[in-house]
Amino acid sequence: MSPIKAALFWTFTSVLFVDAIFAKDMRDDDVPFPPILQPSDSDLPVGHLLPLGYQREPEGPVKEYTQPLAPTEFWEQHARDPYVPLVYRQAIAKAPAVTNWQRDEYIREKYGDLDVLIEKKIEDRMNPVRLRMPLSEFLDNYHDKQWYVVSLLPDPMRAEMQVPRSLLCGNFKDSILESILWLSSGGTRSVLHYDADHNLHCLISGRKDFIMIPNKYTDKLDLADNKKAGSGFTHMNVDKVDLVKNPEVSEVPWTWATLQPGDCIFIPAGYFHQVRSYGRNVAATIMWDPFPEFNYSDCATIDIDKYTALSDVRLQWTYKKGDKVIDMGYMNVEMMRNIFLQTMEEEEVDKFTPETLSLLYAQNMLDEEEDGELGEEDMEYVREVFSNMDRDQKGYVTAEELRELDIETLKLVARGVESAHGPIGEDTGPRDEL
Repeated sequence: MSPIKAALFWTFTSVLFVDAIFAKDMRDDDVPFPPILQPSDSDLPVGHLLPLGYQREPEGPVKEYTQPLAPTEFWEQHARDPYVPLVYRQAIAKAPAVTNWQRDEYIREKYGDLDVLIEKKIEDRMNPVRLRMPLSEFLDNYHDKQWYVVSLLPDPMRAEMQVPRSLLCGNFKDSILESILWLSSGGTRSVLHYDADHNLHCLISGRKDFIMIPNKYTDKLDLADNKKAGSGFTHMNVDKVDLVKNPEVSEVPWTWATLQPGDCIFIPAGYFHQVRSYGRNVAATIMWDPFPEFNYSDCATIDIDKYTALSDVRLQWTYKKGDKVIDMGYMNVEMMRNIFLQTMEEEEVDKFTPETLSLLYAQNMLDEEEDGELGEEDMEYVREVFSNMDRDQKGYVTAEELRELDIETLKLVARGVESAHGPIGEDTGPRDEL
């Protein structure tokens, strides 16, 4: 068979093959994972135009534990650089959500009036469409629509979610940024991507499959421009990997994991992953900022084996009914405070000014081609953001005043000097956009 005829043949058959793998009515237990490699009958490489994972055998499963590690062990073995993913089996088995959230009726009755952000099941980061709607409206329609909840876990729902013992003391407990709710009727497929923050992804209902790739293989994965966002993704079509265009994919080693209800996977910051689901599934993730050192000073006094609900720990970014905006993906505001204080110390100044704040704004918000230069319009905006900190409108704040700023004020500043790494929801928008 000629190369041209072979390419046409595999283009056609791959469509049928992919459709068979991701059939809408396929049950969770019908899909083999990791995939079984298909031998090539042509001059084209193995796995050409097939889903990611069919190009080479996996190195093996992600390391598993039957119960969560203690925080110090988690830090030493997995959460310090170089990061190592892990799977905890039945880490949140005692969470009420694992029982209660199996039924849409329960979620609708108890939480239907809370708003969530909706996006398409098949992720498209180049052309994202996200809407905000009540959870009840989503539940009334999601089996017939290509809708997927990816939103901050509303505050009332946090009471039914468990925090695994690995995160219950030291920097882990103090660094939790947000928790994300994921809910769909199945058939979801993410792009191959990495996140800026560490992520403990816990499955509540259904099944999810994960492909995990270390970030040292970035050069082989056709990465999209990330515009300094801290997270990134590849242009590659994970449903039909084009090995003519991306031949090096076959050289990239990967590991795999399948989650069942009650299981959690640790996805380190910067670690590439691609996620698939089949039938109805619900999950919640706990996100926290990476830190260079582990402070375990309070670990000896905290009972990490006591059941702890997510509502019992502090999160920086949250959503409750009535909030105008649903924020996702912003920075650790306590880290931002420390950066401000450190900048004052390095510059040997006793006043933090709009000009100092403009340095962080330029670093996070300007494109590289703008050379970090702020125009007068930008500076006027920075002064407006700075006014949230400068309560007396004196044109500066002291180090002591910076230390005393409450978290809500810091969040106002963070929204102004950094683009969110995730979606933000304010307007409901027309439903036909999704």
